[in-house]
Amino acid sequence: MEEIIYLEPDEEITSAIDKVKQSKSNNLAIVVPRQATLLQSVVNLKLLAKEANNLGKSIAIVTADKIGRNLAAQVGLTVYDSIRDRRPVFQPPAPLPKGEEEIVIDMAKVEPEAPKPKGVAVHHFQEEGTLRPEKIKPQIATPWTHKEPKTTFQWGKLNKIIWPVLGIIILLILIGSYFVLPKVKVILKVEALDYQKDLSAQISSAKTAADLDNNIFPGNFVEKTKEKEEKFPSTGKKNLGGKASGTLTLYNYWDSNPQSLVSGAKFSSSSKTFVAKSAVTIPGTSIRGGNIVPGTATVDIEAENPGEGYNVKAGRFTIVNLTAAQQEKIYGQSSKDLTGGFSKEVTVVSQDDFNQAKDKLSKELTDEILSEVKSQNEGMEILDKAIQSGIVDIKSSANVDAEASDFTLNLNQRIKVMVFSQSLFNQFVISALEKQLAYDKMISLEPTGSIDLVKIEPKYDQQILNVDVKVSGKISSRVDLEKVKKDLLGKSRSQAESYLSNLSGVKSYEIQFSPSFWIRRIPKFSRSSNVSLEYIESVPEATSSPSVSPSLSPSSRATIEVSP
Repeated sequence: MEEIIYLEPDEEITSAIDKVKQSKSNNLAIVVPRQATLLQSVVNLKLLAKEANNLGKSIAIVTADKIGRNLAAQVGLTVYDSIRDRRPVFQPPAPLPKGEEEIVIDMAKVEPEAPKPKGVAVHHFQEEGTLRPEKIKPQIATPWTHKEPKTTFQWGKLNKIIWPVLGIIILLILIGSYFVLPKVKVILKVEALDYQKDLSAQISSAKTAADLDNNIFPGNFVEKTKEKEEKFPSTGKKNLGGKASGTLTLYNYWDSNPQSLVSGAKFSSSSKTFVAKSAVTIPGTSIRGGNIVPGTATVDIEAENPGEGYNVKAGRFTIVNLTAAQQEKIYGQSSKDLTGGFSKEVTVVSQDDFNQAKDKLSKELTDEILSEVKSQNEGMEILDKAIQSGIVDIKSSANVDAEASDFTLNLNQRIKVMVFSQSLFNQFVISALEKQLAYDKMISLEPTGSIDLVKIEPKYDQQILNVDVKVSGKISSRVDLEKVKKDLLGKSRSQAESYLSNLSGVKSYEIQFSPSFWIRRIPKFSRSSNVSLEYIESVPEATSSPSVSPSLSPSSRATIEVSP
């Protein structure tokens, strides 16, 4: 239902037809009230259905009038009980016939019939010649289903688009194949000897260019500081309770010489240690009336540690630093129990807590500073052994052994390091060593050569880094691979063979085309060509030949990519 038409109870069939004609929609829902004039005659409904069919419009009757619904269903109209219903009460199984139907209207009065039993189809008629209800076949309401209109895909329009696009794709593939697929690999075979050499060099921030005469390479000295603060938990435990104390009487039965004890002298009783609060001298023994009288003195002592366990009973105390024989004759004696010792364990900042916190902050600051240095010097080398790290300042909210459940540590760290280009440094080392060779000789690290830093000595007060380098590689005739590659571009096989045969220092060569069935000429594009070296054993001069010789066996092979 695309448009709804509302009729009045007394609205005539002509007015209803006019509204159908004036409607712009082809799908109409006509809402008819109970006992409306339109529903009093099946002829009215037939006229309405016929006019809608002539206009090419589909109509549905929406009414709560049961008799009206039956009449509309008999005529073949779709019937709804309410405009809110999604499914019709009745839907015709087939469209209305297209043939003309003669409708006879007899104005003769017809006595109204008695009400029909509930559930029986009802039909209003005005004359004997009209269709009787008993001759009308009952219509069964079937659910209405919406059918999407069938659309036919127009392949012709698609063909106008797809073929040009397909042609462009094929053309791009062919162009790409022309530039990408052709590959040429040229292998130059040269005689080579093993080479090892040590070199002492210096990396300095004072230089902006390499100094081959003095073996100085330019670097960038970086000095950076950063501060960080963090809170850490305390895990140390300490007894801050009271220490037991008392007074001892000291006896000297050893000899007549006095015995001196320093402040802090240790006494032992009941496996507990006590210390003298002051220095004391015990007089020597004497003889009175034939009896030995010991020398005596008194001293105040206190427990070495706090705790109730140091409240020992009165008794004898051994002087710890005396010999076993002297301890029998020189000793202390308390007349009263020692008192005042009690325990109070608290959490303190231990030395381990402090050290672990300092190490953690120091490592994090070092990593952060180095990360910043690397991001600011992208592509540069930083040697681990060339990094100098030091703490500028450190502050703690609580000292070691101080009572605290946690503490805050603030650390200021400084990093000094020399950064440089590793690839350029390697070229610098090779160039410095090649100065010691004949002009027509060169050093190559391929395939197993290396440049190793065997000693690193930072002298950052002068912003320099001294290094000792060990070079292992090959020494051979000088061949400028970049020039060879440039000269070969665009040449045919015969031209390339003629060029390579006359190349100084090259004993033999190979040219590999890929795909071999396609190309017969070296591409003009530098990225499609690759020139490499292959080292071979030295052979007698008389047997050497500039042409390709299968008798030459490679001892080692170096593939050096020459980028465009």
